[in-house]
Amino acid sequence: MYISLSYGFGMNYRQCEIFVTALEAGSVTAAAERLDLSQPAVSKSLKLLETELGVRLFLRGAKGLQPTDEGRSFYLEAARLTESFGHLESFAQSLVRLEHARLEISCIPALSTAWLPETMCDFLHEYPDLSLSFRSRSSPETVQLVARGELDIGVSQARSEDKMVEKTRLFDLQSVCILPRGHRLCAEKHIRLDHLHEERLLSLSAADEIRKKFEAAMLMAGYSIRSQVDVAHGAMLCRMAADGHGIGIVDEESAKLFEAAGAVIRPLAEELSVPIYLLQNPLKPQTLIARKFVEHMLAVTAPRRAH
Repeated sequence: MYISLSYGFGMNYRQCEIFVTALEAGSVTAAAERLDLSQPAVSKSLKLLETELGVRLFLRGAKGLQPTDEGRSFYLEAARLTESFGHLESFAQSLVRLEHARLEISCIPALSTAWLPETMCDFLHEYPDLSLSFRSRSSPETVQLVARGELDIGVSQARSEDKMVEKTRLFDLQSVCILPRGHRLCAEKHIRLDHLHEERLLSLSAADEIRKKFEAAMLMAGYSIRSQVDVAHGAMLCRMAADGHGIGIVDEESAKLFEAAGAVIRPLAEELSVPIYLLQNPLKPQTLIARKFVEHMLAVTAPRRAH
């Protein structure tokens, strides 16, 4: 730190620190020990400070250093400076430790209930003082908020090619078939498309990527969809399937939550998946905690990317 005074001279923070320590310690020897400096270095700094200020700060005698009236007055201001700098230094260290960090995250509903909280568990233990704002939103909403710079991180399907959204692939989210217990297809190890064309199907919203891919696959295979019940979210679809209102194609993370509630999960014979991306705004300055979170997410999801 450099302090510029108005008298045509300058002094640095270190000189003030040495002066305050010397006055409080009462001698050059004691000050040198506290500061881990040599006695000549402390004496030189005090003399240089007196020369630059143009006033005598100490009387030197057998009893050690005795402050002059000017020295006592200067001490009051110099002590405030060193104390404030100490607080500033502590605050800077707390920033490095991420004690005042804040993170704004939005994630699609399919991954919000269990997957993201489980994925973040170790991260939150590592940074217990983190201030976190977490919201569950649709992919289009998440993309818009990232593009406007209102979020640090988004996790979504993100088909958008918006230049204000930088995408990093985390993993591919697989689709499965969810059925009520006792359904005839529970006997199958894998569910084929021809198993489904005469079934009463529970479907996600028309904009959902899983639904789009499933309907496209059925159309390409020449199968029609007999009956559909549209639902808003994967969790709702799974609940209705578990209660016996039909069967559905849904993401594996939503399905896992309902195995204990009477639902049966079967993989599809033909893979049906959607990529999940981590989203950031390339023009939004990345905070240290955001960078740490991205690194954590990439490390945790690495096995699924390699699968």
